[in-house]
Amino acid sequence: MNAALRLTCLTLAIALLLGASAAAQLPSRDPRAPDREAPAIGTAVIAGTVLMAGGTQPARRARVNLSAAELRGGRSATTDDQGRFSFIALPAGRYTLSASKPGHVSVTYGQRAPGRAGTPIQLSDAQKFRADLQIPKGGVITGIVLDENGEPTPQTPVRAMRVVTQEGRRTLQGSSSGSTDDRGIYRIFGLLPGDYVVCATPRNSSIGNPARMQVELRALELTLEASARVNPDQARTIGERISAIQQSMPPAEEGARPGYAPVCYPGTVSAGSASPVTLGISEERAGIDFQLQLAPLARVEGTVVNATGAQLRGTNVTLSDAQQTGLSFGNITARANAEGAFRLMNVPPGQYRLTARATIAPARPAPQPAGAAGGRGRGGPARGETVTVWAQADLAVDGRPVSNVLLSLQPGIAVSGQVAFEGTAPQPPDLSRIRILMSPAEPTTYGGSLSARADAAGRFSIPSVPPGRYRLSATGATGWFAESAVIGGQDALDFPLEVKGNQNIAGVVVTFTDRQTELTGTLTDGRNQPAPEYTLVVFPADSRYWTGRSRRIQSARPSTDGRFTFRNLPPGEYRLAPLFDLEPGATSDPAFLEQLETTSLRVTLQPGEKKAQDIRVGG
Repeated sequence: MNAALRLTCLTLAIALLLGASAAAQLPSRDPRAPDREAPAIGTAVIAGTVLMAGGTQPARRARVNLSAAELRGGRSATTDDQGRFSFIALPAGRYTLSASKPGHVSVTYGQRAPGRAGTPIQLSDAQKFRADLQIPKGGVITGIVLDENGEPTPQTPVRAMRVVTQEGRRTLQGSSSGSTDDRGIYRIFGLLPGDYVVCATPRNSSIGNPARMQVELRALELTLEASARVNPDQARTIGERISAIQQSMPPAEEGARPGYAPVCYPGTVSAGSASPVTLGISEERAGIDFQLQLAPLARVEGTVVNATGAQLRGTNVTLSDAQQTGLSFGNITARANAEGAFRLMNVPPGQYRLTARATIAPARPAPQPAGAAGGRGRGGPARGETVTVWAQADLAVDGRPVSNVLLSLQPGIAVSGQVAFEGTAPQPPDLSRIRILMSPAEPTTYGGSLSARADAAGRFSIPSVPPGRYRLSATGATGWFAESAVIGGQDALDFPLEVKGNQNIAGVVVTFTDRQTELTGTLTDGRNQPAPEYTLVVFPADSRYWTGRSRRIQSARPSTDGRFTFRNLPPGEYRLAPLFDLEPGATSDPAFLEQLETTSLRVTLQPGEKKAQDIRVGG
């Protein structure tokens, strides 16, 4: 019997033993697809059952996904009528197992609660591992959206946005949405547990005109006169309605159109002032009702002037809340036409920041002369990098049209420097593969990350960076890792670089090292058994580095054998602390890290050091 036949027989035997078909677990291949590297085949097995949370009912037709570095593209399976699944012929490795089902919350093996990190499954050769999961139904938020008269508003979009902590501040992440039915009722399902801001964004397609509002106002005034002495309670209600209409009507000379402003529960036009709705696992929160608010909606129009003289691509204009602190449920956007004209409609009263952004694509790569990094307007983007131009203006909107707004596009600040290497390994032969990346440290309307490639001598220049605070990173040097990015004595890998004013930023030195640190160990309990149910947090002893998204702060769940690994921490003194449950985003809160200090273990890492540190919990 040849080797291929023996392998086939072994695979079938394992499948029969588990009561599952091997063909159902191995990734299918389209015969028309080009040949690729064959998936890794081994003898280990992961099998188990997915149940509905809180009981013994099987989760039928749930999707189970398995991923690992050893599996190209991963594998997936669907549970049977008993909720069973199996993955066979697996190579040894470290695996992540998850399950999902429509209307339910996705879960990962070993996680303490939905949304938490799971436990990696460490498989050895020929190991058979049992992995059972419980999948909870998603939470539900439901309620009624009414108009200014207390009547239902059909087909009104409603969004539920989860409040999370990022970069040390509360912000809105993701969005689950629904729409009201003919009774004005909305129902948003499949939600993770947590706090949610719920907002309605009316379509304003059936709002009456000022003439109708005048008729209604006059009728209410006559009714108020008739009921003032007979029914004081009714008169008070009518008076409140009259006041609401008067406040929402635009000045007659302007002719602004009244409409519904976006509103958040329990009835505020600002997401930052909304009352978050707290949702437990599989909980249904009913009665989240709120009322739309009439407001004079204005138009804002103007022109974007191209002062750069270059050919632009895609000029976008964005109107955002000038006071937003991360809890913002949306901006108003438009695209300027070929002449630069733009118009933003249905703008509620408020204080706003208006920004414009466009890009310039150089016709051909322009080599940058030596020494040109520090002078504004000298040199140019290397290797055809995209250049961003921007404009900004603050304005107040009070219900009247805002016209003739002028936005003059200008280039941003040039950030330039040099890459360097410290280590014993040969330097990369092609430095032009190195990419320097600047990512916004805070939400911005100017777009996402900006980058540039180094030239053959290791020089780089990001030619146009809009104002803001940025984190710097560098990749592309195989076998080397960015160790520092120093500008003005400050490391931009640790602390955001602030771009402001009109002076270019030159002389950034990005240093790569081939000495990668590694901190490994085993986490065990009082019986000397693996304790994979804990989460380990490593953070610097120096509180200056307790910033959001710090490269010096990492967390990890030990695998099923209790082993954990932290890689590429900068040299220095650290604290290592085990936690039974870690809330997402908690490590970006300095107050949380301060609490961990008293129960943590001090660890020192030297440049390139590979250190082993075992930890015991519970005795």
